[in-house]
Amino acid sequence: MDNFEVERRDRNYRLLNDIIDKLGDLSVFPSLVWLWSWDVAKHEYHQYKDGTDDYYQTNSIYTEKDVWDMFWEDADKNGFSLEYGSEDLHEAVRDWMIDRDIIITIEEEDEDEDI
Repeated sequence: MDNFEVERRDRNYRLLNDIIDKLGDLSVFPSLVWLWSWDVAKHEYHQYKDGTDDYYQTNSIYTEKDVWDMFWEDADKNGFSLEYGSEDLHEAVRDWMIDRDIIITIEEEDEDEDI
């Protein structure tokens, strides 16, 4: 292993241990599910915010902090879990965001309208 790989390995070892320590300090359980779920929600929020998707967009009335507040308030009823894998978690978070109108469908113009 060359020096670059040794340095990279050791840096990631330190960073991962720091992350684990910080996760342990969170006052939520299970902290890894909270981290992963919020990461998905935050990613989805920003992914659709720019309006470049053909079907969905982020509802402009909500800030990222608003989404966090709703995420926190709905945590008990959402029951997000990694039990069935990351794809199911991603889908569950996205469905929650759609149900809460954080992500909304882009309305297509009626093709029958007179010009």
